[in-house]
Amino acid sequence: MWLFEPYKHTFFFMLIPMPEQIDQFFAPDGTLISIPVKAAKKIAVLREIAKKLSPDTKYPEKELNAVIATYHPDTAAIRRHMIEYGILERDGGGVYWVSANS
Repeated sequence: MWLFEPYKHTFFFMLIPMPEQIDQFFAPDGTLISIPVKAAKKIAVLREIAKKLSPDTKYPEKELNAVIATYHPDTAAIRRHMIEYGILERDGGGVYWVSANS
């Protein structure tokens, strides 16, 4: 099953895989085995990780890295992807929060 959602940075719609289609990227312990190459699956995986973040909380980079590290050791890559796809926003001082549009 697919969701039909607008993509933040463009004027077209893209198909977003449902959670059962991203299970292959997670180990039984919940850690991320690999970062998907295809954008739709990558976004779905990043959104799954973002579910651990409170939408009402602002996270210092160190605290955000601690959450991301429970999924994958490359916290910088995951953080960059989350910013790139509009899942997280940040200020100039290294503080992050879940985007209202995600």
